[in-house]
Amino acid sequence: MERRSASGLEVLGSLVIGAVGGFVLGMLLAPQSGSRTREQVAENLGDISLRANELAENVVGNTESLLNTTRTTIEEKLTLLSEAVEAGRKAAAYKREELIENDGPTPEQA
Repeated sequence: MERRSASGLEVLGSLVIGAVGGFVLGMLLAPQSGSRTREQVAENLGDISLRANELAENVVGNTESLLNTTRTTIEEKLTLLSEAVEAGRKAAAYKREELIENDGPTPEQA
């Protein structure tokens, strides 16, 4: 059975929905007048909306920062890999030349 992990946006959405639902339910069950409850719900929904927007902007900013850092790291590692491959090629060519030069008879064979 495969487990699927929730993405950050799914978790964020679930938290916001749960918070709003809990708040509204609490306000509706509170022992005060209906008009005062509606005022509080309206005020707090506005605050929650602003906070959700701020949180979403932070998530987007952090995601962009993480992507840029990851991209830079990958580019650096690719450069190092390319340099290592080139060094390996040079070492192989040098060793090949060395083997070709030493291919003649050794003094023991003469």
